[in-house]
Amino acid sequence: MLQRILFLVFWNTAIAFAQQPSPAELVQQQIDAWNAHNVAGFVAPYSDSTALFLFAEKLIRQFHSKAELRTYYARFFENNPALHCEVLNRIVLGNTVIMQEKVTGRADGRTVDSIVTYKIENGKIRRVYFDYKP
Repeated sequence: MLQRILFLVFWNTAIAFAQQPSPAELVQQQIDAWNAHNVAGFVAPYSDSTALFLFAEKLIRQFHSKAELRTYYARFFENNPALHCEVLNRIVLGNTVIMQEKVTGRADGRTVDSIVTYKIENGKIRRVYFDYKP
């Protein structure tokens, strides 16, 4: 009986780990939601506490809840209805995902070429670093 219980515990643990998205999948999930202007899908892979930085350590925005993140990006998507992000390159190293991105469709007409580094903690996007050419 004890063996059966231990087996079930280990089996359920393995399934839980297998179902957790990889760092690359988390980042792609938010890119796909960004392009669909799906705010709920966009904030889903983010931590409850998220910090955005201008590379390397200049904090540009701190969100203390997903509700704050949702409100900010809902307005951003509303103000930029043609917004689209194209991923040009991706590097994954452990819990860090680095993307070369091209953002088009901004209301101001600018195309933004950027390198964005996503730091994953506890299965969620926790910190994002932007380095871009205006």
